Amino acid sequence: RRVLFLGRLIGQAFREGFIVPLPLAEEFFALILGEPLQPKDFPRPGSGCAGELLGALAAFVAELAAGEERCKVEDEFGVAAWRQEQAKRPDFGDRFLPQAESTKTLSFDEYSSLVGVCFLETGLSGAPLCVGGDALPVTIENVCSFVEQASRFWFETGISEQVEAFRQGLGEAIPVASLAAFRPAELRQMFCGEDRIDWEESTLLARLRPCGELTERNPLFGHLVSVMVDMDQEDRARFLDFVSSCPRLPPGGLAHFRLDVFPDTGTSRRSLPRSRACANQLYLPPYTTKEELRDKLHEGMHGSAGHHEQLVR
Repeated sequence: RRVLFLGRLIGQAFREGFIVPLPLAEEFFALILGEPLQPKDFPRPGSGCAGELLGALAAFVAELAAGEERCKVEDEFGVAAWRQEQAKRPDFGDRFLPQAESTKTLSFDEYSSLVGVCFLETGLSGAPLCVGGDALPVTIENVCSFVEQASRFWFETGISEQVEAFRQGLGEAIPVASLAAFRPAELRQMFCGEDRIDWEESTLLARLRPCGELTERNPLFGHLVSVMVDMDQEDRARFLDFVSSCPRLPPGGLAHFRLDVFPDTGTSRRSLPRSRACANQLYLPPYTTKEELRDKLHEGMHGSAGHHEQLVR
């Protein structure tokens, strides 16, 4: 029911011109389109997603398969010995888990034994992939079977009901068949917004509109643009959330976003910036330096939470 509701929410938001900034994977939208997924579509190490180990093991299995094909041509009876050599190579971590410094010099056997990889949903936790999977360790002899079973669970049996519920909820707002005209990456962008927040001084000057007594030549407006250019991705997302209630840019990026910037008359330099997120409006007290605006804006946008009514001055 939750996934059904999520489909309804995203469909209705799309109809009304809103995005829903959820971290839905591109692969999820591939499943919505009915596209088959394979082990190569598992999360990769460093992606920040659950299941990164599966991506590493899928790459390892692909390398095993390619190597074994070569062995069959050269020495059909040496395949088993070659596989055992690969299990003991001391660079498994360096080749397949490069982000983990502590495991770079470990072999496949050593790593599997150290972390306790077994026939579970992510290799380390989650639902068993087979009867007794939580007690069945992954070894060089069964790693191919493990990757195959994990792929079937992740992309078929373990997600089919959720995919169908999402499609049903989405279909209550928009015709699902019409989505076939788009690629998974395009659907993710349409429904969830832009992943990366890119802007520079020239684009900000084009999309930020000084209002009231504020002009483009006003030092306060210039300080704001400079502070925004210096922001990292985390602060850019927090800024967007502060001024628009959405931490992502709409499809098309900054070119489809507008922000009105007003001077907050009647306040002092000790005051914090405020916003009207429903109207994409930012109100700035009379700060005199870039550093002062940066510090107050950081405090304001990181210290804010939720929405509240405010009396009109």
